[in-house]
Amino acid sequence: MKLLLNRSRAKKLQKILTSKNKLICALLYLAGVIGIALFADMRVNQNSFVSENALLPGYVVTKYQQQSVAVSLNKEFSSLTDRSERHQWIIEKFTGLGVEVYTQNFTVNRPLVGDKISGDNIYAIYRAPKVASTEAVVFSTTLKDSQFAIPLMLSLCHLISKQTIWAKDVIFLISEEEEYGIGAWLQSYHDINTLPYITASPVLTHSGAIQAALHLDMPVYSFDRIRMYVEAINGQLPDIDLVVLVRQICRQERIELLLRNAPHDIGDFLGNLLGLHANMAWQAAGRVSFPSALYHPYNIHAVGVQTESVLRRNRFSWQHIGRFTESVLRSVNNLEEQFHTAYYFYLMPCIERFVCLSVYMIPCGLLLASAAAKVLSLWFQCGTKSDVVGAKMFFSDIDVNTIDCVYPLIHGILFGLINQLATSVLTQSNMMYVLVATQAVVLSSVVLTKVREDWRLHQAFVLLLHVLTIVLLCMLNISLTIFYAIPTTLVYLLQFPTKKTGRVVQSALLLAVNPLVLVLEYSYVYVYLHLPDQLQGSVLGAVHEHATSVIESKYTLGVWTWSAYSYLLLPVWALQWTLHLPDISEVKEIEMRVRVRRLLPMRRLPVRRLPVRGLEMERIKLSSNMDYGVGKCLLM
Repeated sequence: MKLLLNRSRAKKLQKILTSKNKLICALLYLAGVIGIALFADMRVNQNSFVSENALLPGYVVTKYQQQSVAVSLNKEFSSLTDRSERHQWIIEKFTGLGVEVYTQNFTVNRPLVGDKISGDNIYAIYRAPKVASTEAVVFSTTLKDSQFAIPLMLSLCHLISKQTIWAKDVIFLISEEEEYGIGAWLQSYHDINTLPYITASPVLTHSGAIQAALHLDMPVYSFDRIRMYVEAINGQLPDIDLVVLVRQICRQERIELLLRNAPHDIGDFLGNLLGLHANMAWQAAGRVSFPSALYHPYNIHAVGVQTESVLRRNRFSWQHIGRFTESVLRSVNNLEEQFHTAYYFYLMPCIERFVCLSVYMIPCGLLLASAAAKVLSLWFQCGTKSDVVGAKMFFSDIDVNTIDCVYPLIHGILFGLINQLATSVLTQSNMMYVLVATQAVVLSSVVLTKVREDWRLHQAFVLLLHVLTIVLLCMLNISLTIFYAIPTTLVYLLQFPTKKTGRVVQSALLLAVNPLVLVLEYSYVYVYLHLPDQLQGSVLGAVHEHATSVIESKYTLGVWTWSAYSYLLLPVWALQWTLHLPDISEVKEIEMRVRVRRLLPMRRLPVRRLPVRGLEMERIKLSSNMDYGVGKCLLM
């Protein structure tokens, strides 16, 4: 503020921003990108730790010795093949253990596929014997794929039903159709209708407020390691205390723990960078990565774990996973209040370390500053006279047509709305054709849009919208912000007057940063880095699967990634095509004439205005009987 109030300093700032703008933007952008890459460095990230002392991770004395019970239950359950027989068997076992058991049916309408999914949830509630049912913790699994988790859940319920140490109710939830069943149960449990495409019967009984949830997927009962899934829908993350709790208990049980697609948990820079990319990719997509992702919209902190047998050594079995599950539930049972003391916004390059909010916002701010510096430079170039009044600069030579400024924005938003409405006619067979046709209509119509204002003012307006979009995304999904800002900011900064061949390159770069094209590019990078075995012929399939999942999840699970594509990213990208930049030779000619005008003494005579690609030229006869065209929008 003091800098703007001082006239001489403000003029110096204006001169620096206009004369050294390319250098300033390049340095700020490179600093932001390098800062993001340094998230994987051990000197930038920090060790994860438990902030809530009441959790006491690893200090719980586990009592699980029901391995023989789990084996016998698994034999009985495996002998059942009919769906109704399995449901009846589970209900009888829970009833025999003395806990309340209920069922819930649900139906999911899938708009893209055009069919319906029906299923039944089974949930049992163990009531804490010494307290009222004011708080609860959920232990969930699915009936479709995780058949070994159900005998484990019953054996753990057999242990818990004999104990009197519990201060919270324990809800055992067995869902069908994975995330759809959990979403239906949560919607009915909280008595709200946030998922209109899922209809479910009401929950017959309730417990207290759910503090945390653990979802177990157990495709094998003899395993070598556990893989943890922490991402929720729309880029949300659980309290990092819960993540560290799972890590500490796995360390105590000598069980190897990995994050998502990380092949191994090494502490070097390259390994951390690959792990960071894998975790941020799923967080940026906002999709359901695991059934535990559905708990977070209800303010329930949840993680999902999955057993894996890859080394064929099978070092762990029922006893180890049983002690692990009991220890997690017992530690959450120790909580006296909700999770609140640790971080909710963070990035994880590996299981041991994390990057907090105050660190990762600095590189994002540098990326923003590079675009903001370009905006200020373009604004300063739009006038020749400046006046500093308070903290504002008024330029007397700027002739701004408000309608010309707003019309392209309205145009882009309308086509974003068309792109959003196009999903109502999508099916799996015609989805790619409809999306490509929509993008072609948007591009062809926007390119034909006529903008009568100065191209510098219009580009400043478009870049300012880009900056505001990044600011908004930073508060919603930081991974999506980073993946979107790095390529688009670079391409948008490269939009300047050039030759015809350069303009072709600029148009090709704009096509490369289309939101849907970015999905294609990032999908290829993800498959190449983390799933190399699926590289042959899988990229288009990965993009199709991603688009199908994102659009369908918008209706069925409340994922807003597609809405962000349509209402934010696509309009800003479309506005870039409304820029009609002049040829570089014309700009250099104007600069030369401006320099001549400053050097030669001249006498202003009647003026005749000539339009030259958005620049109003003044034909001025000088005293030396030479004609020079002087641009009204001067380059300082």
